[in-house]
Amino acid sequence: MISRILKRGAAALVSLAVIGTGLSAAGVASAAAPTGGLIGEYVFSQTTGSSVSNQASGAGALGAATVVNGSDARWTGDSLRFSGGAKNSSANWVRLPNDILAGKTSATISTEVKIDASMKSAFNFLWNVGNDSPTSYFFATVKDTPRTAITTASNGGEVNARATNNLEAGRWYSLTSVIDGTAGTISFYVDGVKTGQTNTSLTPASITDQSLNAIGRSPWPDGFFAGEVSTFRVYDRALAAADVTAISDQDAAIHSADMAAQAQAILDGLDLADQTIDAGYVTLPTAGGAVSWATSDETIVAADGRVNQPSESDGPATVTATATSTVRGVSASTSITLTVLPTSDQARVDAAAAGYVLPPVVISGTVLPAPADGTTVVLQDAQGIAVAADGTITAPDAAGAAAAGDVTGTVDAVIASTDTPAVTVTKTFTVRVLPAGSSQELLSYHRTPTSANTANNADVALSMHLALPSADASSWTPLNENYGIFFPKTSATPPPNGTSNDIIRSLVNPQVFALEDGGYGVISTRTAREGASDGTQKSSVLIATSSDLLSYTEVGLLDLGETNGVNAPHAVYDSAADVYVIAWTDDSGTPKYTTVADLADAGTRGEIVAGVINDRGAVAAASGIDDYVAGRTVPVDAATITALEERFGRITNTGYAPFDDVEASLGADASALGLPTDVALEYSDGSTGSLPVATWDTSAVDTSKPGTYAVTGTVKQTEYPRPFADERADPSVYKYDFNGTTKYLMIATNDLYGSNIDQQGAAKMPIRIADTVSGLSDAAGAQEIDLLKRGDTDAAGAVMTGCFWAPEYHEIDGRLSILFMPCYGSNPDMWSGRASIMQLKQDASGADLDPAIPANWTKPSKILRPDGSDLNQVNGISLDMTFFQDETGQAYYVWQHLGALFIAKVDPANPTRLTTDPVRILAPEYAWDNTIAEGPNVITRDGRLQLIYSGSTVGDTYTTGLATADASGETDLTTPEAWTKLNYPIQKSGLFDGAWQLGTGHGMWSEDEDGNMIYVFHARTDNNNLNGRDMFVRRVHWSAEGLPVLDMEPGEELASPTVTLNVVVPDGTVVPPTLPPTEPTGPTDPTSPVGTDGGTSTGSTTTNGSALTGPLALTGSGALLAGLGALGLLLAGGLAFFLRRRSA
Repeated sequence: MISRILKRGAAALVSLAVIGTGLSAAGVASAAAPTGGLIGEYVFSQTTGSSVSNQASGAGALGAATVVNGSDARWTGDSLRFSGGAKNSSANWVRLPNDILAGKTSATISTEVKIDASMKSAFNFLWNVGNDSPTSYFFATVKDTPRTAITTASNGGEVNARATNNLEAGRWYSLTSVIDGTAGTISFYVDGVKTGQTNTSLTPASITDQSLNAIGRSPWPDGFFAGEVSTFRVYDRALAAADVTAISDQDAAIHSADMAAQAQAILDGLDLADQTIDAGYVTLPTAGGAVSWATSDETIVAADGRVNQPSESDGPATVTATATSTVRGVSASTSITLTVLPTSDQARVDAAAAGYVLPPVVISGTVLPAPADGTTVVLQDAQGIAVAADGTITAPDAAGAAAAGDVTGTVDAVIASTDTPAVTVTKTFTVRVLPAGSSQELLSYHRTPTSANTANNADVALSMHLALPSADASSWTPLNENYGIFFPKTSATPPPNGTSNDIIRSLVNPQVFALEDGGYGVISTRTAREGASDGTQKSSVLIATSSDLLSYTEVGLLDLGETNGVNAPHAVYDSAADVYVIAWTDDSGTPKYTTVADLADAGTRGEIVAGVINDRGAVAAASGIDDYVAGRTVPVDAATITALEERFGRITNTGYAPFDDVEASLGADASALGLPTDVALEYSDGSTGSLPVATWDTSAVDTSKPGTYAVTGTVKQTEYPRPFADERADPSVYKYDFNGTTKYLMIATNDLYGSNIDQQGAAKMPIRIADTVSGLSDAAGAQEIDLLKRGDTDAAGAVMTGCFWAPEYHEIDGRLSILFMPCYGSNPDMWSGRASIMQLKQDASGADLDPAIPANWTKPSKILRPDGSDLNQVNGISLDMTFFQDETGQAYYVWQHLGALFIAKVDPANPTRLTTDPVRILAPEYAWDNTIAEGPNVITRDGRLQLIYSGSTVGDTYTTGLATADASGETDLTTPEAWTKLNYPIQKSGLFDGAWQLGTGHGMWSEDEDGNMIYVFHARTDNNNLNGRDMFVRRVHWSAEGLPVLDMEPGEELASPTVTLNVVVPDGTVVPPTLPPTEPTGPTDPTSPVGTDGGTSTGSTTTNGSALTGPLALTGSGALLAGLGALGLLLAGGLAFFLRRRSA
């Protein structure tokens, strides 16, 4: 069959002779496709029938493939047409033999394919190794940027290797997937070129059920593949790159005429014409690298477009330029004539001077950049700063020593060409010199994507990362755990029906540079999501600004006037000319630069010049940074360094505030001294926190003898089991006042084996009740009560059959309530789900009935708009509803529909009906939260509403964002402008105490027994060999900036559990009465009205140094005064003791 393919290819090549002299078939007759390890070779060259024989032979060869729903009309003679259509349609597809890669640890699958345009945006499987369940599979898809992936945990566990660009419809491609079990990688090739590779421990053997392997059919409800397939090969080994290229080259011969036409079409699309040139550069378009150029005189016009204009005495020059386009070895060519006009010596020097720039900010001791080749520069007449002969710049003080602070000065640069040294240009630069001892270079970069399993999938890797030098400057220390810090926004405002992949954007080659006003700029190349071109790279750069490098304002795209691609852009402010110089390389590798006076206005742009600028700061390799891609540095001062480290570094406990001495009288009971009940902890960023002191060891205190005695205390630091609860997603923990008794309630989505809709046919809503938070855990043996289950009816009598998603406890109008989403239908359909509420019943006295008894709850009721219609009037589903109140008591619901967060006011006395129409306040707009924002939960702290929410697909990439707003009630919270959203996630996948936690999200604020705020969330693990989402619990720390820290590890929270204080026994002190310590209590509902303290309800307890308020709070001071009144009198010495101790 291979020889038959080559004969068809040879015939096609002969036909090229009549197409035109500009066509050739370079490279088609290359190495033959390998046969070693080939167990399946299906060539779709027949014209009738439904059985496709396997052309491979030898050990392990597979059986024939079968066309399902076939028709002879779909055979073309060199391919099989796939009609496409809905999953329940009669579209054709190919069934492959069972167990084609069973037990194999490595494999290669290669397909010669032409896609229909509909496949670029529709979910599809080009081929699949697996079964009819969307749980375990190895596949390839051509949607968006084509990719291959393998998983044993459904789509959330997919390990992907991707192409860098979308495929074109109607063009033949060779797509190859390689899994190398020895190397532990999965790779993807397009037309024989590797475009993506990711580490994975999965192999084809991991897909234990290979009972439904297919071409054109997905195990999901996706439609069938539409397009054509010419060949399909399966190898039981990982092919080398050269072998993959050989397959591509051999298959190219089948459709060489098509490829010749494509090559010519690329040239035709350039609209080439003769040109007259009066500049140092001419654009020779490369169509994104698809076209190469050659010229008849490289000394006048180089192949990369650089022009060496003749002198005025020589007159114009004429050069022939030839463009060649090659598609998989088949080429087409065309030529144009270029007439190059002469130029003057002064014009040459002026152009060179535009590219010579001194950076506006440097660190003392920096060697200034040398000029470009062919240019000479003399630095002279430095004012306020010093520049040595070798270009080293320093800032001496009056005595000649290094200045302690920043110094700003000027220096003149006399610029000339080496060919015409007598013709010069002088530029005067203003330079700010930072002190060497306290300043550092900040590195900006993006990363090579690896996988979601290491929190470095393309959505994360293709963003701006930052790093500072290590302590000994021998390597780099990434900030934010090597996660992105600046992400580009969507290319357009998300439409009302939700954010789509089409408008999500990523970036590459980010560079931070100093702005004229002392702030910072960011320049980068914007891409489509995951790195494919979005069309803007041809001509533009993405610009953003920041005053502090903590938050960013996206300015937008800046058109540089380029038509040949903008790669690795970088910028520097030219203080001499008061413009920004922007440099880049085009798609052919030509270095270029231009100037712009206003970064937001392309109309202030200068001419494009071919050549390099003398910029500094490029860093090709960076030790200490995994998956680093070349980046650039910018000097930053001590204040900026501190701010970056406090925001994006790890915050650690540095000690505790010393206790005041405690006085005890002679003969006092050392075990009843009323020692402090908590310790004030201090942290590296200047923040504070507190934890209880569990015990004090007073055994060394001898109150019979005057003296000072050291007393040792042990801090209580509760560590919760990890995971806290298996297969429990979207968790909620609630501190509940059950008629005067504190109980802890837990509720979550049942996520057994990741099946959370029908839940293995036994859908339910389980709850747990305990006396402590820890008592709710699996480790404590917590028992569950199924509050709802499949078959129960709602308030309208409709039968609920599944979902019971994202349940949350709240106190609404004094009643314990649960907000959640059930779904309906004999086969439960998530799209039928509606946000609903059920409330605990009370007796005639207003006391709560037992929440553990299902009958004590009201039937669930849907929550509706003011007019009684559905919340979501586009596709029905509404979910993940939460409740909160501002400081005036105004109540709100926030929930998810259409992939975004909506808000509305509600009257707690009528919680099933909104009082205002829904308003979208937050839509996903970055690659990290991409197409969904859900799972909101809100508290108030220090007068600010803190809204956490989750973004990205539910899976290993799930992550948590933060938006804040004014809690005073003076701001209209039902407007998007009221909410300020972080550009990056507040919590993300990462290592926690040395173990990976992936897909962290859908969290809820709560409170523990000691009044500490806790964060309850889910993450993906395989604990106990289960693959659903598991529940975790952590304490929350608040940074000095007032941001929540959701990933503080135990060793960071508390450096040592031991604290000490002194007990002083003076001579002759009177024994005071022993007073009971006041025990802190806390709120039951984190969403109830709060004070300015940052707690979660009304009252007067204290959490981490902030006063929390709530209906359960005890009036500790009032109880104390009442106790004093009851005593009637106090001895004078005892009162003095009390006052001294309380002032501590």
